[in-house]
Amino acid sequence: MATDDLSSLIPYLRLSIGDITAGSYRYTTEWLTVALVAAVETLSNWWYNRYLVNTSDEVYRNTNVNFEYSEPPVLMIGDERPIVLMAGIILLEGSLENASWNIGSWRDAEIAYSNIESGKIRDRRLQRMWEELENLMVPPSKKLAYAIKGSLPGYKDNLHERNSKY
Repeated sequence: MATDDLSSLIPYLRLSIGDITAGSYRYTTEWLTVALVAAVETLSNWWYNRYLVNTSDEVYRNTNVNFEYSEPPVLMIGDERPIVLMAGIILLEGSLENASWNIGSWRDAEIAYSNIESGKIRDRRLQRMWEELENLMVPPSKKLAYAIKGSLPGYKDNLHERNSKY
């Protein structure tokens, strides 16, 4: 059984969250890897445990799930973007929470400072990422249960219908 350490998704995650300046990355590679593993674990509920994570934080396919394409690669191409989006959401939510104490404005007689708009920009980016994820996948809370067909006594042309005029 093949495994994947998700390192191939790190450049896409950096691009997705806007951390692209090579000299001064905001997030270390280790934190991005942690976010990608957390994204796979978070999405497991959405995918009915399609991918599993071992103790070495490597991802492998669940043998009880049928896949369209056989391995390699471990991750199907269509599943990479949802993983990157969820990892970006996890990172930016933590970053937004951490920076929420620094967002504000002040003014004195000569100088005015406000970074409230930067908080709104982060919030809008998070919202766009979440909307894209919902367009790619259906969240588990919005999935319908399978219908169970049963007999409906009282309806016309039903096997259980009584011979009556109505």
